[in-house]
Amino acid sequence: MSWTPTEHTWDPKQQPSRFADTTANIHRVIAWIYGVIGAIIALVAAVSGGKGPALVVAIIVGAIVLLHAALAAGARNRNEVAKFGSVAVGVLMLFGFPIGTIVGGFLIYNGVQNWPPRRDVTDAPAGRDLRDA
Repeated sequence: MSWTPTEHTWDPKQQPSRFADTTANIHRVIAWIYGVIGAIIALVAAVSGGKGPALVVAIIVGAIVLLHAALAAGARNRNEVAKFGSVAVGVLMLFGFPIGTIVGGFLIYNGVQNWPPRRDVTDAPAGRDLRDA
């Protein structure tokens, strides 16, 4: 018995979600950008003796990094909370004209799309085991 493509039906809900992956990538890039900025601010705070507004700003930027990292991981796993969080962050980013508006629009657009569950990659196509030949 040979494997032919007609033996299996195509199910769009089992295909990888381009929207969820794009959202995860956007959040990951934003987390890296804020992480680099936060590291620079933390370095300034350390040089200044760990006092003053630089430490507070570094903590706030660190919280933003953690938020975007969590949303990226949730989007990668097709989590509904990450979907809602991405839309909420996208709405807040709309006020950061012009780049935040563009990125926020992408997050909102990708967040309201259908995110099918992640496909189990352990499934193998049915067919003859070629190791027996």
